[in-house]
Amino acid sequence: MKQQVSKELHDYWSSLKGARLAPERNDIDLTAIRHLLANVFILQIDRSGRYPLEMCGTRINAFQRADQKGRCFLEFWDDADRAAIVAAISTVSDETRPVVVGARSGAGDLPRLDVELLLLPLRHFGKTHSLALGALTPVNEPDWLGRRNAPALHVNSMRVIDGAARGAPALVVHEGGRRAGVGF
Repeated sequence: MKQQVSKELHDYWSSLKGARLAPERNDIDLTAIRHLLANVFILQIDRSGRYPLEMCGTRINAFQRADQKGRCFLEFWDDADRAAIVAAISTVSDETRPVVVGARSGAGDLPRLDVELLLLPLRHFGKTHSLALGALTPVNEPDWLGRRNAPALHVNSMRVIDGAARGAPALVVHEGGRRAGVGF
């Protein structure tokens, strides 16, 4: 995470979850993060794969110059990158792990827009497959943002955030077999 909004939202989320894998939706106090709300959203994880925005801030609305509540989150992304975003959402909901994505938008005569996406798991009545808390933060703010519709976003990078990512290093074990004749 590079953007201050992402860092602060992650810290707030982490403080709410404590020893749990994710906080409950009802734990979120929007007044506690009011200075971040312009970039914050809550995403519904639905079986149809639409991923509608349940709530979104004004900077997110500026991407298309209209209220984005209820809009399919995948519509922000280039067709070729939608599978990567679905994979990120699945990591958040299935593995209950945060994901950070670097992306860019740029087409034609518009100066490039770089953004950072943070997705955090949320529980809703104990279920982790229903909501995600997130932030979509412009890294740079081209003068056209809010005056013209933003072109589709393209994924540059994606990283799963481990619990130890902001503290001590963690040991990561990958499942696999041991081939005959190979020793450790």
